[in-house]
Amino acid sequence: SDSDGYLSREAFFDCFAQLIERNIKTNGLTDVPDAQSIGQLLNSLFDMFDADRNGVVDISELSAGISVLSGGSRDDKVKAAFDLFDENGDGFISEDEMVKYLSSVFTILYESSPETKASSGVSAVELAIVTTRQCFEDADVNHDGRLSFEEFKR
Repeated sequence: SDSDGYLSREAFFDCFAQLIERNIKTNGLTDVPDAQSIGQLLNSLFDMFDADRNGVVDISELSAGISVLSGGSRDDKVKAAFDLFDENGDGFISEDEMVKYLSSVFTILYESSPETKASSGVSAVELAIVTTRQCFEDADVNHDGRLSFEEFKR
């Protein structure tokens, strides 16, 4: 990443190429895609992760992309999601933090599923705002304008 913590397309490729190479070696894989196919995949992944289309991937976009694509138990995902939303690490999720994160998630979802984008009829940001409002209406039990982990996991 650069000094501001952003991944350029080149840095993104380098990082993921190392992960792919390590996975191939560690697992003894022999039937692997060629370099051109891997390059095309990484190009697509970068474009999906770069939610705001500014040519770099920030930590929020990277986290959103990885969480959309990964597995794990429900409890693991809830804790990981809370930590990702809580960008400033204060132990609470603000509406701004949730909108920013959900915008990245919905952009990635739309990119990976064009039919979902077409059927929703709203932009990723608009969907993030509406979803955030509903989440806070439903979960902000003490009405303090932020979600604790206890409120979030309900």
